[in-house]
Amino acid sequence: MPTDFHAERKAWSQIKHRILGSYLSLFLGKLGGRGDHVYYVDGFAGQGRYDDGQDGSPLIVADIAANPTQTSRVGVLKCINVEADENTFQNLERATAPYAEQGIVKNYHARLEDVLPSILQDIGESTAFFFIDPFGTEGAELSTLETIKKRRGKTEVLVRYDDTRVHRLIQWSQSNIERWWEPKFQKTAQAFVPRIAGLTDQNAIAAVVRKDPEARQCLIDGYLNLVKSRRLFRYGLSYPIRNPETGGHHYFLVHFCDFADGYTYMANFMARVERTARDQAVDLFAGGEQMQLLAINEQVAKQVRDANVAAIVEAIPALLRKHRLAGRTVQLRQLLAAVVDQFQWQYTRNEWMAALRAPETQRALKLSGSKDGDNVVIYRQPA
Repeated sequence: MPTDFHAERKAWSQIKHRILGSYLSLFLGKLGGRGDHVYYVDGFAGQGRYDDGQDGSPLIVADIAANPTQTSRVGVLKCINVEADENTFQNLERATAPYAEQGIVKNYHARLEDVLPSILQDIGESTAFFFIDPFGTEGAELSTLETIKKRRGKTEVLVRYDDTRVHRLIQWSQSNIERWWEPKFQKTAQAFVPRIAGLTDQNAIAAVVRKDPEARQCLIDGYLNLVKSRRLFRYGLSYPIRNPETGGHHYFLVHFCDFADGYTYMANFMARVERTARDQAVDLFAGGEQMQLLAINEQVAKQVRDANVAAIVEAIPALLRKHRLAGRTVQLRQLLAAVVDQFQWQYTRNEWMAALRAPETQRALKLSGSKDGDNVVIYRQPA
C-alpha cells in the first residue's frame, strides 16, 4: 500500500463512497424493517478517517447506523471492520471509538481471510452487506465470495475489482511460463495460475495475452461470468471508477446480489452518481465566458433525458422478446431488472419509468403503478 494512501480522499474515492453510502441507507430502510440486526462488514476498512479529516467507509456507514433516515432503524445496523495493518488499525480504533461505545462498531485486527469464518458465525443468518475494498486483488477472488455465499441469510457484496492488477498478474504469469526451462520462473508461473483463475475467465486471459484493445472490458466481464457460472449470485453489476477531472480509469466497483430490487436500485444510484460526477467536472473547468454556458444546462439536461428515454423505448420490444415476457403479468421489479440487464447503470430509474409510460410502450404493456411490487400486464401483440 502506498505510504500516502490515507493522506486524503481522492475524487474517485468520493464517487465510490457516495455510491456505498446512498445504497446502504436504502438497504437499511428496506431490509431492516423487522427489527432484526442488519450487518455491514468492511473487509479492508483502513483507518476510518483520512489524514485530511474526511470520513472513510467505516465512519460513513457508522454514521448511517447511528443516524438512519428512518428513526425506526436506530440500533438495527451493526458495523464490523477488518484491518490487518497495525498502525492503520490503531487509527481505526480511535476514529470509531464513539460508535464502538454505542455498540454500533466492532473492529478486528486481522486479515479478512483469517477472521471471516468467525464473522460469519457471529452474524448467523442475519441480513448482511459485505464491502470488499482491497488495495490490489486480495479479497476479490472467487474463493472469498464462495466463503461468504455459504452462509444462510440475505447477502450482498460490493467489491473493488482492480483490473489493472489482474492484467499484470496475467502478463507476469505469461512471461514466466515462457521461461519454463528455469525452475524458479516455472514455480512463479504456477503460483499465479490459481490466483488468476479466481479473478476472471479463460476468454479474458486470452484477450490479455493477445493484447486485445478490449482486454479491460473482457477482464471485468470474465469476473462477472465466473461468479454467475458458479451460481453464487443471480445479479452482477460493474461500474468503472474514474477520475472525474481527467476521465482516467482506476478500477471497477462490482455489486452482487440475488434480488431484483438490489440490482435495480444499485444501478440507479450508479447512474445518478455518474451524472453528478460529470456535472462537477463541467463546473470545475467552466470559467469566464464558459460560465455563460452553464445557463443552458437545464435545457441540455432535458435533451439528454429525452434521448435516454427514447433509447429505452426503442429497446423495449426486443427486451420483452429476449426475456419471453409477452403475454405475461409480472411485477414491475422484474421488468426493471430486464431493463438493467440491457443498459446496466447508463440510465436512471426516472428515465426507465418515463420510457415505460411512453405512448409507444403503452401499446405493448400496461402499468398498474410505479411501486416495485405492482403488476405489469404485457400484451401478446401490441395493442
